[in-house]
Amino acid sequence: MMAQDKELSLIVKLMYLLNFLIILYFCMVCLSTTYRICRYFSAYDFLSSVGVMPMRPWRLPMYSISLFAVLLYVSGVKRVLSSYGQIACCVGEIVLVVGIMESLNFYYSGIALVVLADLVYFINNKKIRFLVMLLLIALFVIGRYEILPMASSRVAFTSYLEYYTSSVRGILMGVESILVSLNILMFVYYMVRLFTSQKEENERIRSLYDQLKTANQKLKEYTLQLERMTEIKERNRLAREIHDTLGHTLTGIIVGGEASLALLGDRSLDAKKRIEAVVQLARDGLDDVRASIKALRPDALEKHGLEQAIKDLIAKYQKTTSVIIMYEQKAGKLEFAADEEDTLYRIIQECMTNAVRHGKASFIHICLTRNQNTLNIDIRDNGIGCSEVTEGFGLRHMQERLDLLSGSLTYGNRSKDPEDRQMGFYVIASLPVRKKEEEVTK
Repeated sequence: MMAQDKELSLIVKLMYLLNFLIILYFCMVCLSTTYRICRYFSAYDFLSSVGVMPMRPWRLPMYSISLFAVLLYVSGVKRVLSSYGQIACCVGEIVLVVGIMESLNFYYSGIALVVLADLVYFINNKKIRFLVMLLLIALFVIGRYEILPMASSRVAFTSYLEYYTSSVRGILMGVESILVSLNILMFVYYMVRLFTSQKEENERIRSLYDQLKTANQKLKEYTLQLERMTEIKERNRLAREIHDTLGHTLTGIIVGGEASLALLGDRSLDAKKRIEAVVQLARDGLDDVRASIKALRPDALEKHGLEQAIKDLIAKYQKTTSVIIMYEQKAGKLEFAADEEDTLYRIIQECMTNAVRHGKASFIHICLTRNQNTLNIDIRDNGIGCSEVTEGFGLRHMQERLDLLSGSLTYGNRSKDPEDRQMGFYVIASLPVRKKEEEVTK
């Protein structure tokens, strides 16, 4: 972007230099022709042909070059002023353009193009920029085609050229045409480069926006992953708490039971008290275990049970994502230990989320089957799959849960499954289940 700014700035500087040469050209031709007319005593014939009194010879270069110098100063100083000062400078430049055109007897109006090139890059407001463009282009057209009455009342530049031979006149007109045409070509090239650079800048901004959007999406995914990691850490902490609490309780039960047996024969009353204390200790420990396990379970499982919780989860997901979910329950009555129910619920939840978020799936098939004491969860979608399967937080999260219950997990693209060969992704989890009463006894 800085290289493009330097290029545009260089073009404007070259245009100012070219316009100075053009102004100098008109001044020198008019000045030298006036002295030529006077030297050959042709003033009466010249005045009779033009019909108006021309400007004094010294005023043309003095006024035009002085105004051009002021224009250069105002153009340079406006970049370091405040907003109001910049507006005043922009208005001043337009006024100076009119002054230079008037001082040159409206021979030349190309100075409006160089000021336009400078201001159209400097002004950011679209409405003001459009008004400035419209005004300067109008000044250029008015000066070039002598539309104003005051322009027609001045001595035409071609009247000065009549006092030269045809060959010299052709050279002077050729130089004028080259200089004016070169100024217009530089202005056109400047405008093309300006709008091209703005288009490239817009594309760069759009690319940065897309990158920011991607980074934001990754940040959201990272936040979800961080939440999952936090959940895992909290679950592990609670698991250790359960282990420590339950271990301490069971140790107390064993020690108390042995002591009760030793005293039962001789002092039955003392033994009864000890047994009562042991029973109370066991009850307290069981309450602690239940409270810890409850903290690990979703609210839906606590309120409605596993069967209804899964149905509610699927119905809610279909409603919020518009994905079609086919649920087949062939495992009989879904009553398992709390940790098993929690694992099954979380696996279904995680697989549905991954199918939509990563697989862009529109259809998910969930099938639960049971083979004696092994529960099988088969979840397949019709998404895009993935070219290279890597174990992310979701899959690792499911694997950790299953490892705690001696289960297994397999997953991959359906197209690589010899029995499937369809587009999408599959997850198969196998979970050895216990009887519900074993939740406490094991």
